[in-house]
Amino acid sequence: MQTMKYRFLQTLRGYGNMFWGLFYPIILASFFYIAFGDLGKDTWTEIPVALVTEEGEAPSALFASFIDAMDGELITVTRMTEEEALEALAAEGVEGIFFADGADGNPTLTVGKSGIRETVLSMLLDAYIKNATMYREIGMEHPERIEEAVAVMGEDVSHIREVTLGGKTYETVLEYFFACIAMMCFFGCFTGQKLGEESAANVSACAARRSISPEYKSRAVLTDLLVGITVQFVSAIVFLLFLQYVLRISLGGNFFGMAFICLLGAMVGVSLGMVVGGTKLSAGAKTTILVGLPLFLCFLAGLMFGEMKVIIERNVPVLNRINPAALISDALYYLNIYNDPAALRLRLILLFAFAAVMTLLAFLSLRRTRYESI
Repeated sequence: MQTMKYRFLQTLRGYGNMFWGLFYPIILASFFYIAFGDLGKDTWTEIPVALVTEEGEAPSALFASFIDAMDGELITVTRMTEEEALEALAAEGVEGIFFADGADGNPTLTVGKSGIRETVLSMLLDAYIKNATMYREIGMEHPERIEEAVAVMGEDVSHIREVTLGGKTYETVLEYFFACIAMMCFFGCFTGQKLGEESAANVSACAARRSISPEYKSRAVLTDLLVGITVQFVSAIVFLLFLQYVLRISLGGNFFGMAFICLLGAMVGVSLGMVVGGTKLSAGAKTTILVGLPLFLCFLAGLMFGEMKVIIERNVPVLNRINPAALISDALYYLNIYNDPAALRLRLILLFAFAAVMTLLAFLSLRRTRYESI
């Protein structure tokens, strides 16, 4: 405990490392906030769609009435022939085509791409199909009440916001802040580098003096690991509090879950720094590795270009599973925005595996080093 106390003081007095591990992410997040403002909040606009109908068919008329009830609130409807609709879809004049008379008697939807707005159209169609039987019965037994039933159905879907499956409003700018949190965890590598250099007797004079002390090397290395991880973890907590209570960015309600993810991220970052710091590479080479590698991984996680992680997920999804920065960002996303316990569990398991392997590697690489001469 005495050794840990003074290692804490030494680490906190390393102002350069503390700057990169805490203050630089705060500055970067502040610039994000100033630059984006409310730009990350998606403004809902009506979705242009085409409606293809066949005159005189009761199912067609019922569905057309339902779609017309949505016109001007959720969607903008234009009646077209099938050929006109397909041409408009190809030219991106409409985002979907509703065919009132499908092959099985139910209406169908054709879209040109996948996205939130196309998903809304699909949900709109599904809602109609699920209630079609009830409305057909109303049409047969009480035809005079069809308009009333359609009006009620229209009220149920007239007030729609863009939300995720977890039920929380989604702001696209959050992806940048999640990646910024990942970068902040990784920048604990600078603290880890200093601790690693002070544990390798062939790298620094301080480490040479420590190596001839009566303290067990394994205990000294373990102390350094605990100190580095704790300092970076506390810095991560301060950063989260800054985002939520100073910048007033709503990251989500599960603060303890975010803290646990940051703890795993801090373990990865600090351990990486200790492994690199304990090598005999030049100072310039170490700096290049510890600056370039985290920034490259965070770039892939969407720090500089928010859609990068989505592009990788579509084309090389395995890359997002072996990128610790993407795992941190994804874990925060699935914890706070997209309610998918299975996906969250997978990311946490992979991130924990990375943290355990890197921590063990840092410990083993430094604990029993022997030197012929110093």
